[in-house]
Amino acid sequence: MAKKPQPPAASGRPQSERGQRVLAVDPDAAFLTAVKRVVESGRCRVDCAATAAEAAAFLQRNRYNLVIADLQMPGLAPADLFERLEDELSEGMRLLFLAAEPPTAALQAFLDERRLACLVKPLHLRRFLDKLDDLLLLAAQPPDEDD
Repeated sequence: MAKKPQPPAASGRPQSERGQRVLAVDPDAAFLTAVKRVVESGRCRVDCAATAAEAAAFLQRNRYNLVIADLQMPGLAPADLFERLEDELSEGMRLLFLAAEPPTAALQAFLDERRLACLVKPLHLRRFLDKLDDLLLLAAQPPDEDD
């Protein structure tokens, strides 16, 4: 049975469901703290990892609705992260990459082919929150049988 969408927020957009889990992965501790505050204030539980090893440990212990990861994360190439999460992604987990600079053409082709989202820093708060809501709403829906 499909989950019922949340009522529209003040912006007129439906909100993602409370209690969803997010893993934020970024080597910048201050940026992780800011992401955690923003995302938690919006209704989600957030775990933070500053390294690829920490992220792997969190992913072994927990199931996440959304993973937010730095596109240029040392020790964690986007293709490796995608491969590691491929089963979870097919079960509804969503992945949002953040980048300090626009992706190269080859990397953008990789993202486009896999329908992965990427936002370039510095983040515009409203755009980030809109993308977050979009991805969490998708994560709350049952996966397509055709995917």
